[in-house]
Amino acid sequence: MIGKKNQGRFYGVLLATMYATLVTGIIYGLWSALHIGSVVSIFVALWIGFYFTGVWAAGDRPAELKRKFPVSSKDLRRRKKEFFDRLGTQGRR
Repeated sequence: MIGKKNQGRFYGVLLATMYATLVTGIIYGLWSALHIGSVVSIFVALWIGFYFTGVWAAGDRPAELKRKFPVSSKDLRRRKKEFFDRLGTQGRR
């Protein structure tokens, strides 16, 4: 099984490769007169940025993710009930 840390790294590599290639292709399509060195440096900079974004999104914030996404249907029902009870007290229901 892939550990949480490795899962974040894998997601970072996947995200970085997809989006850096896409954005670099769009930039090269708009300015086709760019030298290949400039295109490669843009790709590398974007890849590094998207990699760290993917690692952060998948693994570096487990407490935040656990708080936002309920882990059980019981917890989901409890949160929905609290939300609608709060709306009811505000007169919006």
